[in-house]
Amino acid sequence: MNQIRQMFELQKQLNEDINGTQWTDGITQEGRHISWHRCIYMEAAEAINSFNWKHWKNINGDNDWENARVELVDIWHFIMSEGIYIGDTKYAEIFLDTQPEKELDADKIVETLEKLLAASAQSAVDKSNNAFHQVTRLFFTALANIGMDVAELYKRYLVKNQLNIFRQNHGYKEGTYNKIWDAVEDNVIAFHIMEEQPNLAPEQLYKKLEEEYKKNIN
Repeated sequence: MNQIRQMFELQKQLNEDINGTQWTDGITQEGRHISWHRCIYMEAAEAINSFNWKHWKNINGDNDWENARVELVDIWHFIMSEGIYIGDTKYAEIFLDTQPEKELDADKIVETLEKLLAASAQSAVDKSNNAFHQVTRLFFTALANIGMDVAELYKRYLVKNQLNIFRQNHGYKEGTYNKIWDAVEDNVIAFHIMEEQPNLAPEQLYKKLEEEYKKNIN
């Protein structure tokens, strides 16, 4: 099984765990409407905000490339979810050989993210597979712009997949989960664990998250 197909399988299971099996009908087990497109363009906006684009504020500030990469992984969760929802999970496989760009250009990635945001908003209205394919193409363009390939996306997705499961098991949906562990966001801690121990299996990473959470929250 290739890495993209495996991520789709993991995402399907995660969505079932969080929203119930009827999520593919566009509703949660609590009866709330799901808009994956809205999730995509909101995350795209957050990714844009990782860059120092404001001409009136902090003009010498650094771009937060790492946070932008985290946001892209979040966007990928929602693109896969929309693909499963509309029954179109094969198209993304044509991007298996995505090649990362060696020279990073903040203006270029922001422009691509703006196009992705606009395309996801349009796709929410259009609701055609062609519109969704445009969102997917722009996502993989953004991925290359920020220097990531599918292998890197896969590694980062596995980390975020386990973190999302951990969050759900610790009260995220109920609003009782604390994302800040000893003044550091859980995303940062999860990726740091994987960087230090890149060969951890998913269940081992989950155990490490448990250890860090107990140490920093209690």
